[in-house]
Parts: sequence; C-alpha cells; structure tokens
Amino acid sequence: MSMIAPLVGALSSQEEYYEKRREISAAYEVSTRTIQRYVDAYNEFGMDGLEPKGRVPEHNVIVSKEILAEAIRLRREVPSRSVPTIIQILELEGKGEPGTLKRTTLQRALAGAGYSTAMMKMYRDNGYGSQRFQRVHRCDLWQGDIKYGPTLKIGGKVQPTYLSCLIDDATRHIIHAQFYGDMEQTIVEDTMKQGIQKYGIPHRIYFDNGSQYRTHWMKRTCGLLGIRLLYAKPRNPQGKGKQERFNHTVDSFIAEVNLNPPESIEDLNTLFYAWLSECYHHKVHSAFGMTPEHAFKCDSMPLNYPDEALLASAFLHCEPRKVNKSGCISFMGKDYDVGLLYAGQHVDVIYDPKNIAKVRIEAKGHEPFYAEHAKVGTHVGRKPKRAEIDRVSVDSSRLLDAIIPTAAERERRAVISYTQAMKGDEIV
Repeated sequence: MSMIAPLVGALSSQEEYYEKRREISAAYEVSTRTIQRYVDAYNEFGMDGLEPKGRVPEHNVIVSKEILAEAIRLRREVPSRSVPTIIQILELEGKGEPGTLKRTTLQRALAGAGYSTAMMKMYRDNGYGSQRFQRVHRCDLWQGDIKYGPTLKIGGKVQPTYLSCLIDDATRHIIHAQFYGDMEQTIVEDTMKQGIQKYGIPHRIYFDNGSQYRTHWMKRTCGLLGIRLLYAKPRNPQGKGKQERFNHTVDSFIAEVNLNPPESIEDLNTLFYAWLSECYHHKVHSAFGMTPEHAFKCDSMPLNYPDEALLASAFLHCEPRKVNKSGCISFMGKDYDVGLLYAGQHVDVIYDPKNIAKVRIEAKGHEPFYAEHAKVGTHVGRKPKRAEIDRVSVDSSRLLDAIIPTAAERERRAVISYTQAMKGDEIV
C-alpha cells in the first residue's frame, strides 16, 4: 500500500500518473506492469485485493507434521531411499491411508525441510569440491594427460592413436602435445623431454594416477631436475579442469579429422600442429582475454633450461633391482656384475635402451658406477671387508642377569607347602 499510495491519490494528468509510476518502479525495482496490477487490485477490492494469494492455511497442510517427521526419519535412516519407497513403508505401517499420500506432495514437503533427493546425493558424494585456481606465472605448474585420439587405417590395419599432452596452468599454452600409436610410459617420457627442451624446467608438474605417470622413472627424473611431482586425488577430474577442458577442445579437431582420416600418425600430427596454432594458440582465451601464445610469451617469469648432460641423464630409463648373494643383478635377460659389496641391497639400473652393454648403477649412500656383463672366473671372488660395529665392552650378560631373579621367583611359587595348603580337611 505504501508503494502505490501516490498513484491512488488525485493526480492532475495521465502524464503525471505515468511519470510517478516510473519513479516508483525505479525506487522499488519493480516493473511498471506489477505496480499497475497492484493499483487495479486495490481499486477493485480495496485492501483485501493486496493480500498475497495462494498460501495454504496452517490447518490445511496436505502433509501433516507427524507424517513429514516419519518421512524425514525414514530418509535419514537410509539416505538413498526414494520417495515412493518411503510412501510404501508409511502405508504398510498404517501411518497413511493407501493412495492418499502422493509422491510429488511428499517430495515437495521433504525438499522444504531440507531432505530433498539432491541434498541426499550431496551427502553420499565421496568426492570433494574443487575451487578454481590459477598459477601466476608460466612454467610454475604443468598439467599432463593422455587422451584417446582418432582411429586410423594404416596398411589395411586399424591403428588407435593417443594424444599425450602437457599444458601450462597459468597461460593455457600447450607445452607439447603429440599423437602416438600406443599409451605406454615412453610417450610420457617423450612428451616431457620435448616440452623441457622447448621451454625449460617447470617448478611443478601435475598428473593423474595413471600407470604411465606413477613410475619409478618419473620420481627419479623429477628429483634430478628439481621438479615437484604432484598427483591428483583418485576419481576427481575436477582437480585437472584445465587439461580436461582442452581435451574437449581437441574433440572438435578429431571430428574434423574423421571426415578424411590421414594415412599415418605423422600426417595426423602435421594436421594437429596446424590446428593447434590457428584454432587454439592464436585464438583469444576467455580466461584472460588474450591468446595463450601471447600470454605465455609476455610473462615475466624467466625460463629455466637445464644442462644438456643433466637432461640426458634425467631421461635415461630407470628400473629397480635387488643384488643377489653373488653380487649380480639380472637385467634384460643378462647378468651384470655389481659387486659383493652390494649383495642384498636394492639399486637403480640407469640405462639407454639402445645400448645396454654396460649400465649405470645408483645405490643409496654410494657414488654411481657402471656395471658390465658378469663373467664366470676361475676363482671365487674375495669377500669384501664390511665395516664392523664398534662394540661396547661389558662384564656380564644383561639378559642372564635379568632372568635369574625371575626364574627363582617362578621356582619358589611352584613349591607347595603342606601346612599352608591344608586348612581343616579342605585344600585351599
């Protein structure tokens, strides 16, 4: 009534009425049509016309408080219970007449009380919410993933393809991406090596829990290069949202490729690099209003390129082995002489798959060295001297000193005294 009071009074002209209505509309943030509806209702029914319509009086509640309380209890007992199941239980227990309680009515009542089906699903969700995040500078965080690519026909045979990709978190720039013919660990190694050769060493790198990423090689390589290795929580794709979003973008490229599939993986990569340049790197990204290419190049963070020798060492293959009692390890079907000094210890075998005539051995607490194929000699190898423990001199055995009183006490308790054991005619 206070809103429309200026309009129900005497106004000099229709123009003044419309002007006053526009002022009220702006002041109360209500449309002029709604205001006019209020005025018409007041002119026809007076104050009664302004009362809200559609509210159900308290005494006409369709779902009684008792029924709603029982329905809430049933849902709290088993949050996955459906509304029809709850109605069935209430009817079987005689707390509701069959056919009188409707599904939509009870569902609306449960939602109003905070026990809707959507709310129950949220309680059952074993994942966690992921807030959006973005690193400030380039090469602060790289995210990696493997995506299924198009299927090609090469030489009459069906060839599946897989896209291994690294994306920069801050700029959305693709560090390196390439299609391969398998999804083994080697495609991850190649993607990382090419990315580091182009843009240097990142501060952090972030993967999912795929077997290609959770490897002994990955831990060693990141350790040597000073990269902090991070893994996403299982069954939580939200944590790798930027990589997942790029994967959806690549779907548009795959759809175009499927119109006329290339005849080799090399041709597929040629098409992909052209698409990546024109349809992604040089296209304005909605996250920061510039192209990923420009965002990466104008970033102030300097690139950290590794020494060539360190890079070559970091990207050698690595496998753990245990040295046997004869000081040898079995590797690639051959025995390598590591030395009796390392018998029983676990070592890392660092090697180049193209040349395994000798392999590099890394053991904790020892300098790295190279091992060659084991040769059977004419004499038994001399057992190496091991460091002896600096023993402490003692006068007697602490074990025997400790058990003598205990043994004496046990023997004393085992002897039964006749005078103590007899009391009258009964044994106590």
